[in-house]
Amino acid sequence: MKFLRNLLAAFVGSLIAFGFLILLTFGIIGGLLGSIMSSEEPVTVSPNSVLKIDLSSPVGEQTVSDPLDFSSIVPYAGSMSSLGILDAVKAIDYAAQDPAVKFIYLTNCAYSSGLAYMEELRGALERFRASGKPVIAYGQNFSLGGYYLASVADKIYSDEFASNNILGVSTTIFFLKDILDRFGVEMQLIRHGKYKSAGEQFIADNISEANREQNQAMVDALWQTVRDGICKSRGITPDALDRMVDNLELNTAEHMLNAGFIDDIFTVNEMEDQLKMLSGEEKFKDVKMITLDKYAKARIKPDFKVKDKIAVIYADGQINTEGEGITAQKFQPIIRDIRSDSTIKAVVLRVNSPGGAVQPAEIIRTELELLRQDKPLIVSYGTMAASGGYWISAEADKIYSNNSTLTGSIGVFSMIPSFEKTFKDIAHVNPVTVRSHRHADMYSPARSLDSRETEATQEQIEMIYDKFITIVSDGRGISKERVDEIAQGRVWCGNEALGINLADEIGGLTDALDYAATSAGLDSYRVVSYPTVQTSLDKLMENIGTTSETVEALSDPETLIENIYESIKAEAGIYALLPYVYLFE
Repeated sequence: MKFLRNLLAAFVGSLIAFGFLILLTFGIIGGLLGSIMSSEEPVTVSPNSVLKIDLSSPVGEQTVSDPLDFSSIVPYAGSMSSLGILDAVKAIDYAAQDPAVKFIYLTNCAYSSGLAYMEELRGALERFRASGKPVIAYGQNFSLGGYYLASVADKIYSDEFASNNILGVSTTIFFLKDILDRFGVEMQLIRHGKYKSAGEQFIADNISEANREQNQAMVDALWQTVRDGICKSRGITPDALDRMVDNLELNTAEHMLNAGFIDDIFTVNEMEDQLKMLSGEEKFKDVKMITLDKYAKARIKPDFKVKDKIAVIYADGQINTEGEGITAQKFQPIIRDIRSDSTIKAVVLRVNSPGGAVQPAEIIRTELELLRQDKPLIVSYGTMAASGGYWISAEADKIYSNNSTLTGSIGVFSMIPSFEKTFKDIAHVNPVTVRSHRHADMYSPARSLDSRETEATQEQIEMIYDKFITIVSDGRGISKERVDEIAQGRVWCGNEALGINLADEIGGLTDALDYAATSAGLDSYRVVSYPTVQTSLDKLMENIGTTSETVEALSDPETLIENIYESIKAEAGIYALLPYVYLFE
């Protein structure tokens, strides 16, 4: 038996090692090719350039230049690199005053990087147009987010056969109680908050009225942001837009042209002719096109001669006790280092998080509270800053939010799975627990909570909820009673949050930086970003370090089952988390 286990371990280990070798080989080749190409073709901006914004190139929180980006050497491999929203906006703002840039060309409008990113990019494009330079958009297809961004353009052109997904905003929640019942799994949900619906899909077979109410309000508020932008730019009334969307009256490019959504219908060749004419070139190959990421690389560079700095802390992802995302282990030392760095005069906390575990959120909040005693702390919200994301940011000096940011969700829940019926009625397994005290196995998935254990967990939930609304009350300067009214786990859009004092101003990351500079009395500064972006190569090297443990677990079924059991047990915690994804495509 031991021989077979060792043989299996060696076989699996060889497969994993071979896979890593292939990835490393591609990474090395990609890195070498990238280095050769970059050394042969340095990024320059030619006079009379067209700044091309391709929406198929992702925009994220931080700029990522990934050495394991296979997209240029492996067919159909997606790019692992992305342009950060701050660099993207700064590049567009720089281009507005750059005599080398003649106009912006927006293309591949079937893609969208998320509505909050589109909102910040749209503001930058509006400023670009205000400088007197045009924005031209061309869509072979249109997503809702893509058209929302394109609608700011001076002219919008479309392919004859363009498909249009200007259909509204939606979210779909899958209720899993029936299928969990079939497998004997009971999800024990304990929560505070009328609208705190994270986990509801595990304990119910349909949506509750409170949950439906808040989701309907959310999709309506998000649609309003999109509708208002489109109507303002294209001179269309909100009622007319709602009618056309409801009745699918924008089904073809011809429909869009007749309704005033586009300015003309062009083939790809005709669009190239238009770009030639606007650029003043005789041949399309002579049009000097530079992509936004390359332009940012050429123009947006830190001035290391400037001593004073503003730190941007990117709290991006779920708040976790360990591993990926936002963890106390990662962020606590970062915040402490920033606090002790005398050259950093102000801090912008960029939050793009649905929340997560309570304990790491509180550790991070406490560190930020200490930092705020020494330096201005300004918050900028991305796509979402909900639950734990709001917990860590509520006490900042000022909060900027996009209209479409999902925020609030001030509530707490705990969800503990029980496999008691699964073991007994389906798997016919009899787990036997030996314990020193009555509740020693309280959070074991092998059995359900008893009434006293449920009561004790509810006590914890109530204590943490009270702490949550106290933090919000102190940070936002409103009574706990008022916080409780607008809390209850309800999710709000940024423009709604402004009206109930959960945010201070509508604006993006650049607005937060400007205010941080003013608060610190800085005329000039450079931005330093934390944490350091982790590339795929970094993650790969981390994974290599755990290969031996993985092989051992895979080769020993008993160990594997024990690990799964322990991981499920570890998930039984208390959370402040947003469960929704809203679709704009």
